[in-house]
Amino acid sequence: MNNTLNWKGWLAILIAIGLGAATFIAYPRFESDPPRIVAPAELSIGEAGTTLTLQFIDEGTGLRNLQLRMVHSGGGQVVFEENFPGAMLSGGNPGKTHEVSVDLEPRALRIADGPATLIVTARDFSLQNLGEGNRSEVGIRINVDTKAPRVEAGGGLIYIYRGGAAAVTYSVSEATASDGVRVGDRLYPGYPAPNTAPEAGKRVAFFAVAVNAPRNPKIEYEATDAAGNVGRANLRARVFERNFSEERLYLSDNFFDRVVPPLAESVGVSAATNVAAFQLINSEVRAKNEERIQSLIGNSDPVKHWTKSFTQFANSKVMSRFAEQRRYFTQDNEISQATHYGFDLASHAQASVGAANRGRVVFAGDLGIYGNCVLLDHGMGMTSLYAHLTEITVAADQFVERNQAIGTSGATGLAGGDHLHFAILVGGTYVDPLEWWDANWIKSHVDARLQAIH
Repeated sequence: MNNTLNWKGWLAILIAIGLGAATFIAYPRFESDPPRIVAPAELSIGEAGTTLTLQFIDEGTGLRNLQLRMVHSGGGQVVFEENFPGAMLSGGNPGKTHEVSVDLEPRALRIADGPATLIVTARDFSLQNLGEGNRSEVGIRINVDTKAPRVEAGGGLIYIYRGGAAAVTYSVSEATASDGVRVGDRLYPGYPAPNTAPEAGKRVAFFAVAVNAPRNPKIEYEATDAAGNVGRANLRARVFERNFSEERLYLSDNFFDRVVPPLAESVGVSAATNVAAFQLINSEVRAKNEERIQSLIGNSDPVKHWTKSFTQFANSKVMSRFAEQRRYFTQDNEISQATHYGFDLASHAQASVGAANRGRVVFAGDLGIYGNCVLLDHGMGMTSLYAHLTEITVAADQFVERNQAIGTSGATGLAGGDHLHFAILVGGTYVDPLEWWDANWIKSHVDARLQAIH
């Protein structure tokens, strides 16, 4: 018997080996996982349009092509297409995330207001489906709305002092993403008017003219809907200008030796001298502390917690003026400046400090230059601040009543002696507490406007 293979046998073996190798090489090209599309489920588009960003990932054979097609009452149209380099045998560039940003403008796309659908498809270089590849499809619900919300003022002329506050009422024609009163580049948010149904669109906003606001600032109502359309209305306001005093403070060697070193250590300031450390604390650390305050009070409760006027620290004497421009000296050398937003109130040492009004504790702890500090949210953008406390007797998220004890006065932080630094903020802007201590001002400027809502 002849066991030697003839040429036909060897050919069959070679063909089998070739087919096996081809199958081994081609097998990954038959992967069946479609591309992944990362996209929002729905999107609102206003008159100005929007930029939609999508992500596409294919881990197997790489992306082959993408398409975005808008379907609406007027028909359909392709708004974006992209083809990727690759070949049937070698595939594409697998594993890489591809990001696409597309501008969608109703006017350019000739889309009428109403619902639409953006159909997003992606194919890969797989040999599945007779070489057509795996296909993914995502439908994004589109709401086209090019009409701005209407804003209607709810009262007459507003009188407001620089460094002061005011309350206004207004109504909006539809649900909004944000609304309120814009003063210059700052929007003071609006909240649902008390005792009204949300769908009624009745709103209340407390706003301020900041100490450092430009003269004759532009003040107007503003409402932005979910599609980004902005409606505005004039707010009739008269701003009374006022001058703020200047105070020259001469700091002693005792202050630099006693107060500055422990504070510098606690806030992480290192400097060659105590004077240099004070300069950093009074500028850089102060700025960081103010940023922290803004972040802490940025999400005010939408309901009004307070009642009546705010109360002054019991049996205290006012030792400073609101928004005084402080210039700090060592002998005849000016070393630093700062604006003092609030009042320094002095009583006896470690006197009990009560809450100025009902509110929720949003912060209770160390706050740099403010030392032991408590922040109370009174709702609708109203905040009160109590600084330099020796002891804090409340905790975050606790509700406190008007005049309820929250701590004791002290000299923690950047303080030369025992006192309470008290401040009020409206929508994140420091305002003169004298207005809020005045029961008649509350009645005429706040209560009267809220009671007029119907």
